[in-house]
Amino acid sequence: MKSSRRIYLALTWLGLIISPFPLIMLLNRGLIDTPGHLLTYDLGIVAYVWWLMIILMATRPYWLTQRIGMPALYAIHGALGVMALVAATVHRLTSFSMFPLIKQTGNIAWYLEIFLLANAVLFLSGWLVDRLLFLKRFKTWIEGRLLNHQVTMWIHRLNFVVIALIWLHVHLIPRLGIVPGFRLTFDIYTGVTIILYCWWKLKVSRSYSTAIVKENISLGSSMQKLTLQFKAGKENYRAGDFYFLAFKRVKGVSKEPHPFSVSSAPRNNPHEVSFMIHQLGDFTRQIIKVPVGAKVKLEGPFGLFDREVQNSEVPLILYGLGSGVAPLISLAQQYAGTKQLHLIWSGPQINNPSYQKILGELKKKGVKVDVQIHRFLATDLIRIISSNELKQGKVIIVGSASRILDVRRRLRKLGFSKDRLIDERLTL
Repeated sequence: MKSSRRIYLALTWLGLIISPFPLIMLLNRGLIDTPGHLLTYDLGIVAYVWWLMIILMATRPYWLTQRIGMPALYAIHGALGVMALVAATVHRLTSFSMFPLIKQTGNIAWYLEIFLLANAVLFLSGWLVDRLLFLKRFKTWIEGRLLNHQVTMWIHRLNFVVIALIWLHVHLIPRLGIVPGFRLTFDIYTGVTIILYCWWKLKVSRSYSTAIVKENISLGSSMQKLTLQFKAGKENYRAGDFYFLAFKRVKGVSKEPHPFSVSSAPRNNPHEVSFMIHQLGDFTRQIIKVPVGAKVKLEGPFGLFDREVQNSEVPLILYGLGSGVAPLISLAQQYAGTKQLHLIWSGPQINNPSYQKILGELKKKGVKVDVQIHRFLATDLIRIISSNELKQGKVIIVGSASRILDVRRRLRKLGFSKDRLIDERLTL
């Protein structure tokens, strides 16, 4: 990770940690109580403000994602949710009220947040699912029978109900009404958050990139190539980027935006973008229904891989795992002949004629290519990675989070340091 990204990450965490302090200072200066009781109230404020910050991060602020990366934003989002629940739990266990409605609003919000965190950990993140096989199988079973991606996203939006309950909870406490400026500041925090979220929703709806489907063809039994032509002409995306695609008026296709990595190189045709979509989930299996000429909304582009490649003076290994090869093919096509590239890819798709054609063209342009169906073992990596790559090279890894973790462990054992291993796991 570059030092500039570390600085922005540190500043982001610092801003989040101190965000509740104005409210805490107002409360502690204006309310007369024991230090223990004040600490209890302070923890409730911390939990509430951090939940507001979580909603703000859900807007995927472009200025921030381009500095720390979307995966880092997702990681902060998830970690802050856990920290907020811990603070809320201590607040609940140490606070007391004689008013039933005050207790009920607080308790309902607490139980609901526990449910939402469990839903996020199981269905929207890879913290446990990527490491525990039985949970991964359970998630797959549930998604196939009860919940799809669109439903789980709507469940996650129940965080707004939590915010409403806590807002009411605070306004029902008589003592807080006499603290000068506290409720006004509390309402400003809440109002600004809701306004910014709604503004983001409206902004995305009116200033997104728009495109039409130029081509949607099958490249085998479980893969589609989706090519979009930008309506406004040339689009400024970079190799290895990804977009959130939304198909608003296609029958049978979820309206929820879903992230897809580009597989095309902007230097070949800046007016079009292509995606190699593997049908692995409920949403991706619907892509085949999208007709040519359909309108598509694109939020983005997001991604930091292009900067890593463009600014690098050392050998680069592009390590693809299964369907994760798409953004690496984009990078290889963009920088073939100008950078020292080595594409390593394992997955059952390598025999697909479309991929074979692309790989052949990359080889002709000087890209070193090593592919096989089964994952590369340590003995395979020792054989195909040169001593120069092992000593100086950087590795960009893309694939499922569980397999990325496995590859990182193997590469670390071979001698690669952490700062030379780059990946983007789009999980909380």
